[in-house]
Amino acid sequence: MDDMKIIDRQPNVATDKAVLFSMRNLPLLEQGTTYDPLATAENLWVNIKCYASGGENALHAHGGEDHAFIVMQGKATFTFGDGSTSVVGKYEGVMIPRNAQYKFEADEAENLVLLRVGGGQRSVKGLDNLTRFGTPKDILAQTSFADGSVKVGTDPKNGETSKPRVYAKGKYFAPD
Repeated sequence: MDDMKIIDRQPNVATDKAVLFSMRNLPLLEQGTTYDPLATAENLWVNIKCYASGGENALHAHGGEDHAFIVMQGKATFTFGDGSTSVVGKYEGVMIPRNAQYKFEADEAENLVLLRVGGGQRSVKGLDNLTRFGTPKDILAQTSFADGSVKVGTDPKNGETSKPRVYAKGKYFAPD
């Protein structure tokens, strides 16, 4: 990993002025996933996610937020609570309203890179209680699996996110 440009991304917090963010130089993976914050405002947050394979393998819903995924690289098969599926490719996206159940799996031909935008009505005001992904903790607490259990980040139900992260040496999304 000597030549790896590992970026410790912190959310750019927007309080009373606009903030800029970049998706450049996101390390690609041989295994695992990354979930990095880009920018957070009180009722809107933007993240970048990268999956080597797998995805979010168990049906789940976000009770506190509407969100969208935009595929920047690769493609994913989304499955919804009614059993329907859709393949979403590069520069395409899916909008998921709060409480709608879904899961997705990456096509293993290349890393899946997703821009994730979420927003919702907050029960707590302010920006001091965020996850390391830039998502407000009061919003994350409203996420659950289809079986009613609460979603936990290290749960094997989360698929690729439960595996150790292994970076692909010298490979980046949108390199400069």
